[in-house]
Amino acid sequence: MDYKNTEIKLDTLATYFNEERISLIPVFQRGKVWQLPMRKELIKNIVKLRPIPAIFLYKDEAGSKYDFNILDGKQRLESIMMFIGNASKEFKIDTWPKYIHDSMYREDVGFSVHLGDGEKPVKFSDLDPGLVRDLREYPIPVIEIQLNENTSLDEMIDLFIDINQGGVKVNRLTIVKALKNREPLLKDTYAMIAVREVKQQDVLEKKKKNPFADVLKRLQVVASVADPSAQADRMWEKLLELSLFVRSGGQHRKPAEILKTFIKTKGDTLPRLSKEERRALTVAFTFLRKAYTTTRLKTTRLATDQTHFYIMVTALLDSDLLTTIDQKDLINRLLEFANLIEGKSALPRGGPLRSAIRTYLALSTEKTTDVSRRKERQTKFVQAIKLLGNADSATSEHGHEVASESQ
Repeated sequence: MDYKNTEIKLDTLATYFNEERISLIPVFQRGKVWQLPMRKELIKNIVKLRPIPAIFLYKDEAGSKYDFNILDGKQRLESIMMFIGNASKEFKIDTWPKYIHDSMYREDVGFSVHLGDGEKPVKFSDLDPGLVRDLREYPIPVIEIQLNENTSLDEMIDLFIDINQGGVKVNRLTIVKALKNREPLLKDTYAMIAVREVKQQDVLEKKKKNPFADVLKRLQVVASVADPSAQADRMWEKLLELSLFVRSGGQHRKPAEILKTFIKTKGDTLPRLSKEERRALTVAFTFLRKAYTTTRLKTTRLATDQTHFYIMVTALLDSDLLTTIDQKDLINRLLEFANLIEGKSALPRGGPLRSAIRTYLALSTEKTTDVSRRKERQTKFVQAIKLLGNADSATSEHGHEVASESQ
């Protein structure tokens, strides 16, 4: 691919938006991951005519013109569009509703910023005409990329990763989802989480109301982001990992190895989930939704921490826990296990349960995606759950040592 360092004036950028010549939804892009305070900080710097980081665009031929696709800088361009809006008669972006469909973000269009001069916050329409004139000439640095016939998938992925090491980072698995979106397994798994709809120049992703979404939304890595698209992506990643675990017959894999599977795949060669694979996942997640609905399990580390959650689900998928233990009893054992690893219940002074819990905790503190450690953690998890059915093993007496992850 070829690179060219250039710049684009704010006035020209607004023209491109009004002509819909800039796409903010190519396959590489994520949802709206910037919160309003980050957008305001960017705009404050622009209004003060300070420089901002370069954006990366790549060109597509469009008749006698070029259209531009954003590779990096979506959040910055979106913030500029939202600040300018169409409230000013002199300078406006009339097409912003085509780029921003989600109501929670539409409410922020035309936001005001504090300029740090002691005055009240101002909107774009409040700015002095002289300042607006200067802003229209404001140069935004651009690195223009032209793809050629020698551009490879790996090269594009590496570039996107490299330029996203600052700010809100993106992970490789999310890029693979975008680039390989026609892969049957990816489409099938994503459809179990959300529905993706393209609305003119924006994308809306609506989470489904089913056991998969209801369980996965409790994970801290999902709950910690506000954007629905980002939430859907994070839930998809976790469900895809578990889908491949089922398909492999209970084989743990590192996320990096999962990535390589998709990068090396030529065409649609990873088939959709079979009835048996889907049934196994449905049974496990339906059980967990019931447990979350009827007990406080949903607030424990088993439900919220991805390290513990992964082992709990793989244990349910790859053992006889769901077929040999009554569901109510199993839920109670999971709760007691959560109490033990969180230090809310005390460990027995000795015996196999104490040993299983201590080993499990030791394996949960570092290298949590290591294949052999995952397998051993799963083994100790299943062993502990079965031992908790023994009254003598499960009893926590006053004065016994309390479990903690530092043991």
